[in-house]
Order: sequence, then C-alpha cells, then structure tokens
Amino acid sequence: MRKGCLLLLSCLCFGALVFGQNYPFPQDVKYPYGFAPSTLTTAKASSWYASYKARSDLLQQCNGGIRPGVDGGTNTKVEAQGWAMIIAAYMGEKATFDGLYTFYKSKCKSQNGGMMDWHVNCNGVVQGGSATDGDMDVGFALVVAYWQWGEAYLAEAKNVIGNLKKLIVDCNGVSALRGGYGYGGCNETDISYYTPAFLREFAKITDDDAWTKLADDTYTILNNGANATTGLVPDWQTVAGQPGPNGRNGTYKYDACRVPWRMALDYLWNGNEKALAWCKKISGWADGIGAGNIKDGYNLNGTPNGNYHNMSYVGGFAVSTMCNSQEVCDRFGAEMAKMGFDSYWYHAYLGNCYLLTMTGNMWSEEVVKNTRAVSRAKRAAPDGMKVTLSGNRKLVVTGLQKVRSVVLTDLSGQRIVHSGAVAEGRISLDIGSVKKGCYIVGTSDENGRFHEGRKLVVY
Repeated sequence: MRKGCLLLLSCLCFGALVFGQNYPFPQDVKYPYGFAPSTLTTAKASSWYASYKARSDLLQQCNGGIRPGVDGGTNTKVEAQGWAMIIAAYMGEKATFDGLYTFYKSKCKSQNGGMMDWHVNCNGVVQGGSATDGDMDVGFALVVAYWQWGEAYLAEAKNVIGNLKKLIVDCNGVSALRGGYGYGGCNETDISYYTPAFLREFAKITDDDAWTKLADDTYTILNNGANATTGLVPDWQTVAGQPGPNGRNGTYKYDACRVPWRMALDYLWNGNEKALAWCKKISGWADGIGAGNIKDGYNLNGTPNGNYHNMSYVGGFAVSTMCNSQEVCDRFGAEMAKMGFDSYWYHAYLGNCYLLTMTGNMWSEEVVKNTRAVSRAKRAAPDGMKVTLSGNRKLVVTGLQKVRSVVLTDLSGQRIVHSGAVAEGRISLDIGSVKKGCYIVGTSDENGRFHEGRKLVVY
C-alpha cells in the first residue's frame, strides 16, 4: 500500500514539474458553439507553426528580447507583435513569450499613452505613433499568459489593458476605438481592431463593464459598415458606417480580411447571436465564391479587386464558416489543409492564429476548463480495447471501434500525446519523448467525447 501511494505521489509531482504551463498544446477543445472542420487536423497547425519557428526572419534576438520580423525581417510592426505573443502563449512557449514581451516594452512610449510605436526595428523607430490592433492583441496575449503561467502576468495584463482604455471614445452612446493614441474615433475607426471575445475577457480581468459595452457595441459598428448582401466590411469606416473616411481604404482588403476570425471567436466561445448572424452571411457569400477561388481583395458588393489566393483571406473566411454548417466548414477546412506555408510575414502569423482557432487550440480559460470537466467525466473504454507498450517505446492500441483518436494524458487530465485518425481499429504512437511517469490512455469518440481508457506506467 505504501509503495503504491509513493508511486502515485511521484507521478503527480512529475506532472507539475515537467508541464509548467496549465494548458499545454494541443488542447483540441470542442467549442461550446459552432462547427469544427473534419477535414483539418491539429497536425496542420503543428506543421505551420514548425515552419514559422524555422524562419529566422520571423523571430529574431534583439537586445535581450525577441523581435517579430516583417518585410524580410528588417523591421517590426505592432500587429506582428500582437500575433506573435498570442501564438507563443497558446503554444505554451514561455521563453519565447517573455522575449517578445521584453521587446514590446522596450518600444512603448509615454507619447503613445504607454503603447508601442507601431513600426520599429531593433534599435530605433521607423514610423512613430501607436496602432490599436497590435496593442489590443498584446493585452489579450498577457491574459492568456496569466491563464498559462499564473499571477506573475496578471498585473502586466491589467497595465496594458489600462493603457488601452484610453482609446475608447463615446459616439452618441456607441463605444468605439480610436485607430491609435491621439487620432481616430467616431469619424475614423477600423473594425479589424475589435475582437469582442477578447474584450469580454478584459472585462473579467479588470471587473470593468466598459469593455463589455465595447464588445456589444462592436456589432453596431460592424453592421453599420457591412454590405447588406455580402456582409463584406471596409478596412476603415466611420462609426455610422461610411467607408473610407479621410482617404483611408474603404474596401475589403488586408485589414478587413481579419474581421471574420475576430468576430467568430465571440460565437465559438460565448454563443453571441450577432456574431453568428454576420459570420453566417459572410461565410455563405464566400462559399458561393468557392474556397479555392478566394482572392485577396473585394469591393463591398463582392466584385474582386485582388489577384492572389492566400492564407490571410482564405483562413479568415474559413474561421467564419465554423458559424455556418458542417458542410461549408469542411469545404474551407479542406482548402486550408492543402495550402502550404506562406513565407510572407502577414500570412505566416495569421495562418497560425487561424489554424489554432479551427483546431480547437485558441480557447478562453472558461472554455478549456469546461472541456476538461466533460473530458474527466468517467465513460467506459471501448469494449475490446487493448494497450501494448513495446520495448522501443511504441504504444500500440487495438480493438478501437467507433473511435476517432487516441489521447495520452497525465493524471491531471492534460494531454501529452494526441493521435491522428484511427485506421481499421488500430493505431501506433511513438512515445519516445514522453518522460517516465503515470498516464492514462483514453479515446475520443466520433462526437469528440473523451472516454477513460487504461492506466499506463512509462519506465
């Protein structure tokens, strides 16, 4: 009895020591709302991320920090800064995240209300002034870091969110965002700078309803600018919906292409009906064009003004199809699956964000905790399931009927290894990198529900 207790204790301690983050990649959550593509797997997200990390121009050492590169790596823009930090947080890469945040802080100025100069390089500033979208994403990335690594990031998140609150303006009762510190607002705003799901998390972190109001009012601004037939929105608009104010672009281009991703999260996480309605409209229009025919730019009536087929556009529409139907979602998931890594910085960063979302790996803490609660509910292993661990650290699981995948978890329920699709009732997993300890071999059924399987001791 004593020996058994000691073994269990050592396994529990091991899990705490090795897996420093609370939610290691992949989580592969089933969002409480929407559809998940059956044609796209986490392996694609992992592959895209590996290609991204392998590019020396995208993440560079700089004065004790890490600089996210753009334009061949020579410079950094704040939108890349925000995306890179979100990606690192969800991937659970603390050293990368901390290096990125060190660089961010080195480029923040009081003249920008404490926010980052939007276009910089390692040692200076290319173009000064702030741009709201990047700092908003940095603020949310710090919230994810708080979820992942604990209290040390909470004060940092609140500080950035406090700076961001200076950008909220009142437009006849509608809350809106300035384009940057000291400019824009009611007569010039960019709907791609709003992510209602992130704003709702800001409200929880700060206990400030101003963020909830901004999240809710986002849909007033969105619908004011959206074409009634296509749902397409302009890069820039007035709060009242006039596209292209003050010489800004008024068509669906490289800012607007991010909007479907940003809005869809509010439905996937929170079930927001206004997000659902708009995402269904724009994804239905995109499906009419065809996933393989998407171009990089449209007038708001749907006529194309771009020529290229790339991840920034296809992926944005693809995420919105998660609010449409299984069939439409699968069509766009299949297109995403066959697209190779795109080395242009904009597509590289956004590709990570889109693929994390579509594979259930961009979550709120509430969503992932609820998923774990469901996963931990005891369900019987499939009849006839057999687990064998060979001497060369191959885990072979057979007798799998109506099973989609096999999941190796630690005793706390954190996923360590997640297989691809099961074929002919059998799968073999290489667990050579798995440390010694106690684990559970479970299965995911055709509906995504987790079933407890067999206990496993890895020596």
